[in-house]
Amino acid sequence: MQNKKEQLKKLGIMIRNRRQSLGLTMRGLSAASNVSPALIAKLENAQMPNFPKRLTLEQLSLALKFENNELFILADLPDFSVNKKENKTDCYDELRELLAVKMNLSPKNLSLALYFIEGLQKLQEIDELKE
Repeated sequence: MQNKKEQLKKLGIMIRNRRQSLGLTMRGLSAASNVSPALIAKLENAQMPNFPKRLTLEQLSLALKFENNELFILADLPDFSVNKKENKTDCYDELRELLAVKMNLSPKNLSLALYFIEGLQKLQEIDELKE
């Protein structure tokens, strides 16, 4: 297993290579992923002290057209390649993608919207138990 610095460097190389192969500028990738150009530059140049949030990596992975967990696996990030919320349904994943890409929500607002929706789902489950 590589150390964190090596993993961050490998991740940056994967992001830069895919971005360039798709003919995207950093601003173009930023627009497609809702991740700031400054953060993309830091990632590509391995100037991050820690890994970005999972949501950030998922948004970049989607915009860069990586399949499933391909970015996480190729960058040797096994902790990220396993979906830690196994109870998420395909519908929930589709909703996350829709909000991130089509609605052009910021990462913070996307997280808040998904948190709110999870809360609504839990409230509905509670209501169903009462019936």
